[in-house]
Amino acid sequence: MKRVLFVTNHPGFSKFNKPYMEWFKQQGWIVDNASPGAGVGPVDNQYNISIHRSPFSFDNLKAIFQLRKIINENHYDLIHCHTEMGGVCARLAAIQARKRGTKVIYTSHNYPFYKGSSLLSWLVFFTIEKCLYPLTDAVIAINSEDYELMKRHRMALGKAYMIDGVGVNLKRFSPISLNEKITLRADFGIGTNEFVILYTAQFIPRKNHAMLINTVPTLLKVIPNLRIVFAGSGVLFDKCKQLAQELGIKDYFLFLGERTDIDTICRISDIHVSTSKLEGQGINNIEAMACGCPLVVSKVRGHRDVCKEGRNGFLFALNKPQDLVASIIKLYQDKELYTKISEQNKVDAQKFSVEREVSEMGKIYKEVLGYI
Repeated sequence: MKRVLFVTNHPGFSKFNKPYMEWFKQQGWIVDNASPGAGVGPVDNQYNISIHRSPFSFDNLKAIFQLRKIINENHYDLIHCHTEMGGVCARLAAIQARKRGTKVIYTSHNYPFYKGSSLLSWLVFFTIEKCLYPLTDAVIAINSEDYELMKRHRMALGKAYMIDGVGVNLKRFSPISLNEKITLRADFGIGTNEFVILYTAQFIPRKNHAMLINTVPTLLKVIPNLRIVFAGSGVLFDKCKQLAQELGIKDYFLFLGERTDIDTICRISDIHVSTSKLEGQGINNIEAMACGCPLVVSKVRGHRDVCKEGRNGFLFALNKPQDLVASIIKLYQDKELYTKISEQNKVDAQKFSVEREVSEMGKIYKEVLGYI
């Protein structure tokens, strides 16, 4: 039987790989996954490999040796690696396997080097990727900036591909009626007439929650019925709650923590905001779009591929919080514009359906394996 191995440096990432794992199972393949901690998905073997996010961690040396042993014992036909260090460790571990015919694909969800990033990022991460060029049979981007970079700098022996992200389950993320929305809001203690801003993201520095929190006093002058909903956990969770407390606005927030009902939370919201400093694509935005939420997102790579100014919502520069405020107020006050964008987003989200992405990835897998 044919065998495929998925490798990431985060166990939760396997939920994004699940549809692709299922695709291989349907083709009769044995599917294995390697990540730090147990993932989820239809895998035959789950390997707990401690891959660290930092390229300077000694854990990664151990991970490379562990992966090499697994790869050499199982004779994989294909290895698909994700995340920066998951990609580094897997490709180094597969050196001997590639000589025996194993194909290795790396999907970049967010290159650490990009236009505007630090010189150190280019010196470290760009150099690493260029050194891994002869160990990579194909690279895949999920945003246009990374894709152009892949083509310009030749990041793999084979082709560079672009897909529209990992895909969203549009049966799960879909709009509901106004009456259903009102009923669901009651479960969260949210009033019928409140204007709900949602931000689903981990509380980590690059997600930049503080920017949105700091705009709330200004927003309240125009939107007194405002409610901010944060779904996610992370190292800055308590610090952000404290900031809302210090500003005297904590009663306008719902800090929900880690959730498994993001589809429901998107459906009770009016708009989705992302103040992220860096994004590969931002599946949180697409999930909200599919439920009819207009977007107000930072003008960074990834976001620019999803949000088209005035069509899906609005983009703002990170150094201009006043533009973030103005865009939110515009959607609040202009009901006709809000409805137009909301309806358009339900249509545009179809481009990001998981079925479409699995179909596109299936073509890439076959091409890399030489089946077509």
